[in-house]
Amino acid sequence: MNYTSLAVLALSVTLAGCNLHGRPTIERKARPVAPDRPAATETVDPDTVVSPGIVEPWDAQVELSAQESGWIAQLLVKEGDVVQPGQLLATLDDAAQRHNVELAQADLAEAEATLARIERGATLEELQQAQADYDAAAARDEFARTAEARMRRLHADGVVSDDERDRATAEARAQAAIAGRASARLVEIKRGARVEDRHAAGARLLAARARLRVMETGLSRRRVVAANAGTVLLSRLHVGEFYTAGAGPLFVLGDMTRLQVRLEVDEIDARVPAPGTACVIYSDAGVRLAEGTIVRLAPKMGRRALPLESPTARADIRVREVFVEVPRTSTLIPNQRVWGHTSRTAGHASERAGAQS
Repeated sequence: MNYTSLAVLALSVTLAGCNLHGRPTIERKARPVAPDRPAATETVDPDTVVSPGIVEPWDAQVELSAQESGWIAQLLVKEGDVVQPGQLLATLDDAAQRHNVELAQADLAEAEATLARIERGATLEELQQAQADYDAAAARDEFARTAEARMRRLHADGVVSDDERDRATAEARAQAAIAGRASARLVEIKRGARVEDRHAAGARLLAARARLRVMETGLSRRRVVAANAGTVLLSRLHVGEFYTAGAGPLFVLGDMTRLQVRLEVDEIDARVPAPGTACVIYSDAGVRLAEGTIVRLAPKMGRRALPLESPTARADIRVREVFVEVPRTSTLIPNQRVWGHTSRTAGHASERAGAQS
């Protein structure tokens, strides 16, 4: 063998090892299929629309928060508890707000009593007292006038001095003034309060009620109350911790008597699902979880909101939300990511039936 033959043989071996493109040949193994995964999920029927979705409590979840920041004083429920509408779930420290409510209640009680007294007028006892005061003042006035007249006669006869006469005159005038005041008081009590006094008392009552409502509103802002019935799905804070308004919910509630799956159907298949159509729910691993019924379609398109782990998945795709009612089972958990399979044939049949009707 000459040198030329050896060179050709060496070049052939080198090109074969590089596969002529500089990339080695890789042997790919077939992906194992889960034993309980149906064959339909491994090779999806072209007439089936597959959409990502998420499991939610019926009619979605409700996030409850306090309207103000503060230290948590009470947590009256825990995760898993079933609550009723209007039930108190938690309170923030509200000592100052409670004292303000008590002060406002006292002011309101005083304003109500004042107006009631004005509207009722004087009692029988008050009338009798005013009459007695007037009678006594009138008697003293009459005695003082009689004494003054006698002193004037005695002064004219030169029996008493000028000072004694003047003293009697002054006493008569004082008793006359006292009697006049008692008479006016008696007339006022019999007539009742003036219109202006009634209006002023009514205005003070309205102001007291308004102050109480303001204080009660401030107190309610320190409390978290259930808006509707449901199960507590999330409650992560503890008594003594500081809650910051807007930082996140204190509680998450959901109606766990039924579940729904919110699917995001791509725009190209947005007209396929129809209310009443069956929808099969699968897990990420392809396990059949449940079968439900489409109950509602979003009236407009939107952007994809559900996160997808695929690095090539586009987030700017327009989707239509489809809501599927599913029975409550142990295989479905709120916030679980699932996949919905809907038949195109069933969707078209429902559409044709609606058009004919």
